[in-house]
Amino acid sequence: MEPKMIFLQFLEFLKKWIMIMSKNGKLMAIVTSIYIIIASLFSVLNISTAKPIIFDIVTKSMMLPSQDPQGLVFAHVQNTIQKEFKIFLGIELAFIVGLFITSLIAQNAIILLIGAAHKDEKISHIDLILRMPQPLKRTFITSFHVTLLRIGFLYIGFFFVIVLMTMTSGNKIVSKLILWTLVVLVVSMYLYFSVVWVLSMVVSVLEECSGIEALGRAGRLVKGMKLQGFLLNLLLNLLSYVIFHFLSKMMMVKQPLTQAILVFFLVGFMCSITMFTFQAYTVLYFECKMNHGEEIELHGSVEYSKIPRVPLGEELL
Repeated sequence: MEPKMIFLQFLEFLKKWIMIMSKNGKLMAIVTSIYIIIASLFSVLNISTAKPIIFDIVTKSMMLPSQDPQGLVFAHVQNTIQKEFKIFLGIELAFIVGLFITSLIAQNAIILLIGAAHKDEKISHIDLILRMPQPLKRTFITSFHVTLLRIGFLYIGFFFVIVLMTMTSGNKIVSKLILWTLVVLVVSMYLYFSVVWVLSMVVSVLEECSGIEALGRAGRLVKGMKLQGFLLNLLLNLLSYVIFHFLSKMMMVKQPLTQAILVFFLVGFMCSITMFTFQAYTVLYFECKMNHGEEIELHGSVEYSKIPRVPLGEELL
């Protein structure tokens, strides 16, 4: 397919995304706002709680070299550091679990709302809540598999970058050129592969499959439209990087209140991007189904037929 045709199809896709977003817009805005508020408050609370503990741990750690390793003071300080570190880990674990659950619920809600909007179906908040339990179980399983794939890819990519940089460490100019080339290559491959990974989350909500099966289903669906998905990833990530970089620079201020406000806005922005991503990928899901000639609607609901298990290959990528 010609690049011009791919770009025109991508623009048409963006137009459909914007049109569908206007349907069930009030409920989408409520879900997104609740998600942003909860996630931002979690982040501000986490930073305000963990920061004093980290400062205390660092301060006490700097005291240890000046103390006698056999003395009581050394043992007391060391014991205090260990206790504070366990408290810190507990706080971070609670934050990660809480944020993960909140994100999963918000993602499921947005996907269901876009699915209903695509069929011109109005959905109430009660109906939305009743539809969520089963998809939540499936997306939890799929998110686990997607996380493993992401970690595996980043680990392999980082390994190859380090190896090649070590081999070309003699010339600084060549090393920098190779480094930036590899970074662009790894990021591009990550964005390309993540089309299937994100789409599998949508599949887990709208179809009765999860995990490896959802990844395989997403890989088969997106064939022929992977470049549109890549362009979508590129657009959203470039937007995220620009605003994240801008807000990160502003967070260099020392006033705690100003920092807390900036963290609130930064997390809120990242949550908004997450919501936009799943909105767009839900629209992409329906476009992929139409591209393969599949039925969009079945028995007037947002449920879809089960897919038989088939051997997986490159679908995961």
